[in-house]
Amino acid sequence: MRVLVMALLCIGLPAQAAPMLLDRVVAVVGEEIILESELDQMALPTFREGDPDTPEGKRKLEAHRRKVLDSLIEKQLIAQQAKEMKIHATEEEVRKAIEEVKKNNGLDDAQFLEALRSQGFTLESYKKQLRQQLVELKVINQAVRARVSVSDDEVRAYYAQNVRQLSGDSQQVHLKQILFPVARDAPASEVEARRKAAAAVIDMLRAGEEFDAVARARGGGDLGWLARGDLPEELREVVAAMDVGDIRGPVRSDWGFHILLLVEKKDSDVRPLEEVKEELRRQLYEQQVDKALQSWLKELRRKSHIDVRL
Repeated sequence: MRVLVMALLCIGLPAQAAPMLLDRVVAVVGEEIILESELDQMALPTFREGDPDTPEGKRKLEAHRRKVLDSLIEKQLIAQQAKEMKIHATEEEVRKAIEEVKKNNGLDDAQFLEALRSQGFTLESYKKQLRQQLVELKVINQAVRARVSVSDDEVRAYYAQNVRQLSGDSQQVHLKQILFPVARDAPASEVEARRKAAAAVIDMLRAGEEFDAVARARGGGDLGWLARGDLPEELREVVAAMDVGDIRGPVRSDWGFHILLLVEKKDSDVRPLEEVKEELRRQLYEQQVDKALQSWLKELRRKSHIDVRL
């Protein structure tokens, strides 16, 4: 659900699928309908789990389409709430959001318009999507986030429960790695092939193959001691959950798929409560917002007429 709350912070330029000649209703939400063309417009460009022409790929694609349809139903429920709450996004808010997108991506006006065209958008169609995202944020902020608060007692209890983790990104870890390089924008077939290759090596290691020997054969090696905060973001939480001797992977990052062995780790001195109190409060707040959002959406579903026809 965090995706809905954080949508504005990661507004991108998603690809749009070509219009479909034939269409059908895949869901009815109240008095609104969701068409199969809308579903496939969102689902097909984001499918990354295999070849949809194979039986297994078809099964995974259908599961993916159902997840995307569930998300579209939630968006429709939120849009209906926006009408009830008389919430909308102004032209000025849309303009400022576009300026933020251009700034975050280092684009001037001409580059921005070219990026839109390359992804199948017109400026007006992108503004429409952006306006919908802004409205979703406003509804969730008002209906959910504004009703969540975290007390000092909750922060103290959370600190006591998680005191060993509070050394945070300054924790020192000694890692060994095997890396299967793959470009971030590589075709899905290449990504899947590299993932399978990495998974096969994981099986070899768990069957008793010696890590150093496999690493030497595949260009991996000893990374030495690192602060956890120096690792790519995608690896930090994985490493935080590892015990000495654990092997994890494949873990995807911008560089490819990683297989990691934790050799040793050293916890830094635990930071005092007063130093981390507001950081912990923010963490607890976001956790509680996620739970509250799920409960709110569940209640919206319960009160609404939803007919899924997929």
